[in-house]
Amino acid sequence: MTSDDVRSLPLRERKKLRTRRALADAALRLFTEQGFDATTLEELAEEAEVSKSTFSRTFPAKEAAGIEAEAELWTAFLATVEADTLTGPVLDALHRALAAALDGLDDTWDARFLATRRLAAAEPALLRYVEHHRAQVKEQLATLLAGKLALDADDLRLHVLAELTLTAFSIAGRAWVRAHGAGARPALQTALTGTIHAVPASLDLTA
Repeated sequence: MTSDDVRSLPLRERKKLRTRRALADAALRLFTEQGFDATTLEELAEEAEVSKSTFSRTFPAKEAAGIEAEAELWTAFLATVEADTLTGPVLDALHRALAAALDGLDDTWDARFLATRRLAAAEPALLRYVEHHRAQVKEQLATLLAGKLALDADDLRLHVLAELTLTAFSIAGRAWVRAHGAGARPALQTALTGTIHAVPASLDLTA
């Protein structure tokens, strides 16, 4: 969410978002400093100055707090797809939705996402949770598309499109992270455009 979006929310919701961000930031700091396994829920809650029960109401597991930057992107993406009226080739529509979701994330997201990906690369539990989260996003995306396109939820084309969209971002994101975020978000958007365009081109590839 942008800063303007946050300011437009009721006070109660703004407080919830601040608590969520504080816990996610604490998770990144502590996981980086002392390791994922060595960090307890009690330490995370204390670092963010909230109770353990508040943590449990905010995140289902400490892994979820550690990948919050990743989750923010996919939450924004699914919300954008849900709000959009799909027109034209669906892959192009999904690219537009993902690009819009990226543009709408706040200015701190780049640094938080880079830190998250570096941490996940060193912590197998977080990497597994990222994959688990993305699997859920793919299922949610396929279900959304089924409703919008009046297709059966089991239609393989929907699941292939969901897989291709998230894979395209994954490839673009890995290259951007390896470059330490050089070029900031515009560079990530350019990389995403390249990977999306490579999807149909790769299907036409012959030997």
